[in-house]
Amino acid sequence: MSDLSDLFKTHFTQYASYVILERAIPHVLDGLKPVQRRLLWTLFRMDDGKMHKVANIAGRTMALHPHGDAPIVEALVVLANKRFLIETQGNFGNPLT
Repeated sequence: MSDLSDLFKTHFTQYASYVILERAIPHVLDGLKPVQRRLLWTLFRMDDGKMHKVANIAGRTMALHPHGDAPIVEALVVLANKRFLIETQGNFGNPLT
């Protein structure tokens, strides 16, 4: 049982350090997390002067970001509520919450 415990401790530590260093903390140069950077790249490639639905943007971003659509939608709402880089239409929630 101690071998299994050591295995979990080792792998959890490696995974936790990956999440903290690569996904959770914004980059020093641009202040964006990887999911936000991938979202902006997808929006740049989709730009045709029209508004796009959040589900379509999340679907196209999932090709670049393999962690599911919920974090993508959440990151899109956070970027939209900052009122720069993304033009919004409709309800994106309260930016204070």
